Amino acid sequence: MRLNSRQRFLLILIALILISSSIGFIPLKRSIALFESDTGSLAAYYLLTQPRFQIKYTHSIHLSDVVESFEVLPDNTMKMVELEYEDFNIGMPSNAGEGEVFLEKDGKYYIKNMDRILPEFRILIGDVDAGLFFMDNGEEFDLKKALVRGKTYTFRIQRLSFFQQLKGVNIDEQ
Repeated sequence: MRLNSRQRFLLILIALILISSSIGFIPLKRSIALFESDTGSLAAYYLLTQPRFQIKYTHSIHLSDVVESFEVLPDNTMKMVELEYEDFNIGMPSNAGEGEVFLEKDGKYYIKNMDRILPEFRILIGDVDAGLFFMDNGEEFDLKKALVRGKTYTFRIQRLSFFQQLKGVNIDEQ
């Protein structure tokens, strides 16, 4: 069976359409992704531009800021590398663990040299008016504006396709 030029053109056109549409489903962009813990659906994401980021929140009891610093590893796990806080009250460490360094500087406490590997972690978006921010490149993004209060989200590093990105909210566009 021999194809005429019109049939060949249509066949090539269909092949190009299939190839170009499938590219949208290939996970390409490495992102910090937040999935709804109860449904597993993508709720929000942030495209990684560097291997370090921070989560800053207001501690619910002593109402001072806590900053957790993370490094993204090549295997898409996260390593907690530093903790910064202002009070020793309930829920905060009073010293560093093995191999870690405890510092006090300008009224703040730091635990540095942390090596806590996390494949993922869960974060509750509390229904209180206290700060909860994702921080990268000196910018703060309010997670309470991007996500639903009272829900729990699973936070992990994952490559997302173009079509997956359409399903979630880009945190830096809030």
